[in-house]
Amino acid sequence: MSIGLLMGSQPGWVDRGLQIILQSIWVVPAILWASILAFIGGRNLLTILLAIGLSMWTETARLIRVEVRRLWGEPFVEAAKALGLPYLRIVLRHIIPVLTPLIRIQFLQAFATAILIEAGLGFVGLSLGPPATSLGILLFEAVGWLVLPQGQFQGIAAGLLLGGTVFAVYSLTGYGRHSLG
Repeated sequence: MSIGLLMGSQPGWVDRGLQIILQSIWVVPAILWASILAFIGGRNLLTILLAIGLSMWTETARLIRVEVRRLWGEPFVEAAKALGLPYLRIVLRHIIPVLTPLIRIQFLQAFATAILIEAGLGFVGLSLGPPATSLGILLFEAVGWLVLPQGQFQGIAAGLLLGGTVFAVYSLTGYGRHSLG
């Protein structure tokens, strides 16, 4: 979020430099970044959380950058700048409150995507090891047991739980969009 705020409020070489870094990271899919980081860091909770978090920050930064650029030209921000308010006060009192609903929606969408990425990492064996489990591991184990009714039930149950969880989280974003107007 702070990188998006910085990029949006500081046009010029700061924005261009961070935009180049952001775009070079953004071109690689999040699941690939997460896979690489999970492979390098090992199968522990901290590594998985870092892999998912570091692979998904670019979308949020781009969205916040665009909104801050838009807000930076609004009359209420221009008035605050004309009054000589410090940069930090303008950001904290005028920009962030307007961004709050957008940040909530982005958080929920990122959370749903993180669930899918973790399930993907678990499916390919890069998630947490035993005794921990994940929906991806359950789906992977179900593939081997598809000929048996128990395996079919496990695959269907894990798939429905994964799909239902992601659907529920995405549905919450719809309620947040009403507050955007």
